[in-house]
Amino acid sequence: MSLPFVPETKFGVPLAGGPREGVVRIDPPLSGETNMAIDEALLRDATPESPIVLRVYQWEQPTLSLGHFQSWEDCRTIPGLSDLPWVRRKTGGGAIVHDQEITYSILIPETRNKTSKGHSELLYRAIHGSVVENLKKLGWDAKLSETCTCSTATNQKEEPFLCFSRRSPVDLIIGTHKILGSAQRRTSAGLLQHGSLLIHQSPTTPKLIGLSELTRYIPSKFVQEAFHTDSISNYNQHMRETGLTDAFFNSAGAPSVARASLDRNAWADFLVGVLKSRLSEIANCQWR
Repeated sequence: MSLPFVPETKFGVPLAGGPREGVVRIDPPLSGETNMAIDEALLRDATPESPIVLRVYQWEQPTLSLGHFQSWEDCRTIPGLSDLPWVRRKTGGGAIVHDQEITYSILIPETRNKTSKGHSELLYRAIHGSVVENLKKLGWDAKLSETCTCSTATNQKEEPFLCFSRRSPVDLIIGTHKILGSAQRRTSAGLLQHGSLLIHQSPTTPKLIGLSELTRYIPSKFVQEAFHTDSISNYNQHMRETGLTDAFFNSAGAPSVARASLDRNAWADFLVGVLKSRLSEIANCQWR
């Protein structure tokens, strides 16, 4: 199921020092090259006057994206990966199979110290923490990993090749399963963060399960009740009648939104709603 195209919508973001404009865009499925070109252009062309941009999107076919420092040759040892079209991200981290997931990017123009470099753990925690908080409302025992596979690797090549097989302290996990991972790139123009929310298990990476499979494997009050008592058709009708955003931000609607594990459109709406509601906090993070 493809995300519906939603033109840019603007809103005010209260930042330290005064209000700032923010833009949300949900793009239709695009090629890997086009998706990466859009995000690269957002970072390249950012100025202190540019709006903060939250972009949510999918890919028109299963595509492998490599972290900025990864080698294409390394994927040849993993069955199925070398058959996929591939692109290289500007951000770091491990490779991702963009198939049964939702991708987001957030661009925050640099308005402070033009020479500052490096990643921002505070930004990771602000974004992932807001998703953790709202998944908990749906009954999942979501949390940040607070562990790191890099502690057992002497260099990056010894870490697992795939992002969702790695662990960093700020990864979002449910049980032992990583559900949301992100990576950053920072330049003098601003900070770009990519992230991927895993919705379904991909045939290319069957060992990596998403929220849909966790609905069955990890019982929880809202999620299990919703999954077993309502049909997909009833869920879709309910969403058309009430709208996901209203249902989600009303505690009585939590079981309805839990059924969104079957619908990537609904999860895209969930992600936009969560991040937009916390964007002023995200944008005010001290990138130090």
